[in-house]
Amino acid sequence: MVLLIFLLVILLVVGLGWAIFRQVNTSREGEMILDADMDSQYEEALRKRQMPYGPVAFGKDFQWMAVKATYRERVAAALGLSNIEMVNWQYGLHKAKENYVFITPNISGWILATGWGLGEVRKKPELLEKLSRDFGEVQYFHTHQGSQSHSWMRYMNGELIRKLVCEEGDILTNKGTLATAEAKFDMEHPPTENLVFDIANEWSLSPTLLDTVDYSNIEGLGTLGYLQP
Repeated sequence: MVLLIFLLVILLVVGLGWAIFRQVNTSREGEMILDADMDSQYEEALRKRQMPYGPVAFGKDFQWMAVKATYRERVAAALGLSNIEMVNWQYGLHKAKENYVFITPNISGWILATGWGLGEVRKKPELLEKLSRDFGEVQYFHTHQGSQSHSWMRYMNGELIRKLVCEEGDILTNKGTLATAEAKFDMEHPPTENLVFDIANEWSLSPTLLDTVDYSNIEGLGTLGYLQP
């Protein structure tokens, strides 16, 4: 009799433990599904949102190219983008932080292509050479203040004009004709993201200033695409 009661107690404890485990596990699964659903809803809201039509500033801890071109479709074709769609700036820049490329409308004669989907452009000089031959001029910028990694490059008609690459505070490459903004750059110390923005503004335009009144008349939709690695 005692043994039977003991076995019943064990079964009761095991059953209760299993029920609690299933409840906790189900709750966690529900939270994961809810989080994924919220992320999906957020992306869909950005995709459908038609405001603001004007540009959205970017540039911090990011990379981008400035291409001397009129039509973004030509830049997208030259890069070889696939799965192309027209999107607003907010959604385009959101996806550009993933494995996609966002191409802006024409901004004062420049098309900006941005996103981690571009890959490690600073290690692909042949791409910049080709684009500069196709369009006359292309520039590349990269900033990451936390790791002190910054780069700026300029190509014209297939020729390298300026290239500086700094990774984790160490200058790995420094060649070509300095930008005027570099006069204040002390080579004994790593560059800052503000210097990168100043050089971009000198050569073409700084994307950190795109939300100012000077660019308020720019068309609102850009091109989003995927670049095969």
